[in-house]
Parts: sequence; C-alpha cells; structure tokens
Amino acid sequence: MQPSFAAVRERYLDDLIEYGWYDVRTFSKKQRRTLQTPDYLLELLQSTPVTAVEMHSHTPRSDGLIEPERIQSWTQALYKKGYFRYEHIDIPLVVMITDHDYIYDASQLKTISQDSGLTFLSGTEVSTEHGHVLYYGSHPEVVMTYELDRPQLAVKPESYEFFDMVRDLDGGVAFPSHPYRETSILHELPGDEVATRLDVLEVLNGKTPADQNLKALEYAKQHGIRGVGGSDAHQMSRLYSYVTLFDGPIHTVDDLLVALREGDFFPVHGEHLRLKHDD
Repeated sequence: MQPSFAAVRERYLDDLIEYGWYDVRTFSKKQRRTLQTPDYLLELLQSTPVTAVEMHSHTPRSDGLIEPERIQSWTQALYKKGYFRYEHIDIPLVVMITDHDYIYDASQLKTISQDSGLTFLSGTEVSTEHGHVLYYGSHPEVVMTYELDRPQLAVKPESYEFFDMVRDLDGGVAFPSHPYRETSILHELPGDEVATRLDVLEVLNGKTPADQNLKALEYAKQHGIRGVGGSDAHQMSRLYSYVTLFDGPIHTVDDLLVALREGDFFPVHGEHLRLKHDD
C-alpha cells in the first residue's frame, strides 16, 4: 500500500524534532554522512509526483552572491552525487529568488528556466519594521506601494500593515522568515496576535541556529500553522540545505500560491533528498 502524503508529512515532522534535523550543524561534512533518506520518505518519492521548492535564496540584486544563471551547473553537479535524481526517481526542482525588497524580473527568470531545465520563480523578502517577511505574489498595488520593482534595501512597512494589505487585496501569500532571530517578527511582536494573520510560517531556515528553528516548529504546531523550509542561501554552497516538498506540480507562482493556501507540503532536510550514497 502506497503511503499517503499527509501520513508521511506527519511522521517526518515528528522525526524532524526527535532526531534534531532542524539543527543546521547537521550540514557539516561529518554529520551529512550519517543522514539517510527515511524509508517512508523514499517510498513516497517513488510512488507520488512531488515537487521540491527552494523557498528562500538571494542574488546580488540584494545581498547575495548567487547568480541565477549559475544555479544550473551547481544543480547538475548535485544530480551526479545522487541528489534529487536516482534510478526511477526524478524530483522536479523550483528555485524561488527572494531578494530583499525586490521582485526579480519574471521574464529574465523564465529565460533562465528555459535554458536550464529548472524552474525559477520570483518572490521577495520584505524588510518590515519588525523583521523580514517572505512575500510570494506580485499584486500591482503591493509592488507599487513598496517599490518592489527596483533593487533596494530600504522598505520598512509596519508588519501588520503589510500582512493586512496582502490579505485584503488577495495579493499573494506573506509570512515571517526566520521568525525567532533577534529583530525578527516573533521576537518582536506578541505571538498570539501574529498567528491570527498567518496560514504559513518559515520553520526551517538554513542560516538560523537550532534553538530558533525549534521554536518556530513548536510555534507552528501550537497554532496550527503549516511550515515551510528554505536555505536562505546567500552563497551557492548553501542552496537546497532545506527545501519544501509539495504534493503535485509547481510550475508558476500561481501554482505555488494555490499550493500554499490549499495544498499539502512539508519542510525537508536537503540531505534526505540525496538518494544515492557512496559506500
């Protein structure tokens, strides 16, 4: 009997906490060698069409070093090492470019996608007064109000103001990134108040200490909020450290928005998508 996506999600989230996979120290070379794809996750990947989405990455348009044009060669090297593809498993990959306060030009990313075989989509990480917010969408009023169509590091809306605008306009999906870092939203604002505005939360961040990722996981569980994972990569070597596994295909930002609102997904440690291991 094939495992259901929901059953695998629940088991993985339990194991994530039990085995400490939320700890970024598990990305050390020594620790990576001990991480194997859980059998139940492997069964899901073999039987169910899924998509792995890198939800959080940065280019030189803000403060990152990753040129989207170079991601293809990096990903091809990972394929050869057994990540994402092995034997009959071929996991489609989506890379979200989420520069600070800037939505990367979608036409440029479409061209790169066609050339690379990967899917590149654009979002942004908005700098609010109380911390960073990942925003997936491109509603004209949101873009115009905060000038998200030009590279900058200057946007500072009040957090609730930004959440409420996106919600009232049905303008996409917005939620806090690395919410328990200092000067981040759940470090700054009352958690119960924030929860009423959230359906999703970044619970695994590849640059965030273990205790803060764990707090985000516990907060999401307490408030019935679904969690995503992203690397927050500013350099290529950290790309795909955490990803989010979606039930079904993701080809466009609209697909992603529907999936975040209505679909099923869970955060995954990137090493668990290494399907082949050297003896």
